[in-house]
Amino acid sequence: MDKRYYIEPAQMQVISDKVDRLTTWLAENASYCESEQKHLDNGTAEQAYWHYGNLCALRDVVSVIQSKSAE
Repeated sequence: MDKRYYIEPAQMQVISDKVDRLTTWLAENASYCESEQKHLDNGTAEQAYWHYGNLCALRDVVSVIQSKSAE
């Protein structure tokens, strides 16, 4: 197994905690996002922010994984 992609249980917990916080925040502040799905409309600001959010999330995950790999 390529060690770069191994996720320690503590790292997985960090990611899971972030998912829980974001799920709660969205439920409390922007529950309409799940039903409206405006990010699917080409060329909209919502679509750009959706992709930017995905990029940030992927960067966060890579950072968590690499932080342990660097030790």
